[in-house]
Amino acid sequence: MKHGDLPPRAPRGRTLALLAALSALLLPPPARAQETPEPEEACETGSVLTPGLCLSTGFIVDAFGNLRGGLRRDVSAVGQLRLGLEADLGRIAGLGGWSLGASAIGIYGKQPGAGLTGSLAPPSNIEALSTVRLMELWVQREVEGWGSLRVGQLAADTEFAVADTAANLVNGTFGWPVALGEGLPSGGIAYPFAAPGVRLALGEPEEASGFRLGLFSGDPGGRYGQDTEGQRHNRYGVNFSTADGAFLIGEAVFGARAPEEGPRPWVAKLGAWYHSGGFDSPRYDADGRSLADPASSGEPRRFHNNYGGYGIGEATLWRGEGQSLAAFARLFAAPSDRNLVSLQVDGGFAWAGPFGLRQDTLSFGASQARIGRGGRGLDEDTQAFSDPLRPVRRHETVLEVNYDLPVGPVHLRPLAQWYIHPAAGEPDEETGRKLRDAVLLGMRVQAEF
Repeated sequence: MKHGDLPPRAPRGRTLALLAALSALLLPPPARAQETPEPEEACETGSVLTPGLCLSTGFIVDAFGNLRGGLRRDVSAVGQLRLGLEADLGRIAGLGGWSLGASAIGIYGKQPGAGLTGSLAPPSNIEALSTVRLMELWVQREVEGWGSLRVGQLAADTEFAVADTAANLVNGTFGWPVALGEGLPSGGIAYPFAAPGVRLALGEPEEASGFRLGLFSGDPGGRYGQDTEGQRHNRYGVNFSTADGAFLIGEAVFGARAPEEGPRPWVAKLGAWYHSGGFDSPRYDADGRSLADPASSGEPRRFHNNYGGYGIGEATLWRGEGQSLAAFARLFAAPSDRNLVSLQVDGGFAWAGPFGLRQDTLSFGASQARIGRGGRGLDEDTQAFSDPLRPVRRHETVLEVNYDLPVGPVHLRPLAQWYIHPAAGEPDEETGRKLRDAVLLGMRVQAEF
């Protein structure tokens, strides 16, 4: 192109098609008299308050006993009460294609991660600061054949980076992974947080193939001081924080449709994320010296963004009458110059209907979170400058096996977890020695109504 020439214009047909698609997502279609929904239509989950309005409730109680290793041998329990509301605004207010969702949780008890294991990965995926907290609050516009647009207070881990086969695993890293929880402000836009955001879904990512894109506020904890953690600052989930840049995550989903009963035959997800906020180097200061060097300023080098990618694969390996064996694998990667965990790999299986017991499920999962070169380098520098006995952090590995047994509306899930190198070898503050491998036995009691 010569200097002064105008760039070529996009074909007019494509522009009109794009405008038509966006208009279809935002504007409700004209009402039709013959499209009156059946008043007796049931909710997917929960109970009907009135046609088009569904209320769901549920509780989870997790109890753990640490048999050895970690921080201390002891017992711990944490509970969660959840309340959810979904409204079909087409049935209630004549706004075809629009819906509304809200959820809140109450949490009470001791966090087993902080009290028993001292690990990066929490033993329970419901553990959090004891409080009552607003979770999600959103409105959604859905257009059949196109997708949906959701706006409000959202949590990324309800849709992104999730393996359905791992749904019964209790350890937190099999949901929102340690690789993201350790790298993002306040642990990321994930339980127990939600944050202002928008999510666009195209196609059918839940049922077949499609694409998801989410844009969220960067730090769900909000602006708080160094001595205050995000959960305490945004204790009730109503800060609606817009602090610390923006978090963008996208995920392409490819897969086969699920049969009438059982999991999907296969699904593959490719995702990437980007954060526009500031991130500290785990090893170097602003002048390029190691933070372990006595001559260091102590102020970490500051990066102006962070990013990473991931892949997820799931497949049904065997399917019988009322039985199936499904497996999953996930991989997360991020640059080691600004993330403590630069690589995480996990996988496992879910055997539905084991030993001929069709309602039961046996699940197994294994996950390894590897410390990046920056974190390992800081430990090596500390050995050289001041503490020859300082252990070098390498990885934290978690194994879990559990058995889900439904008894009426209640599910009992006895489980065992084995932590290899809890906290990746970070020494105990009291003894100065790295934590021993931990073995936990536990039980989850869960019910939804």
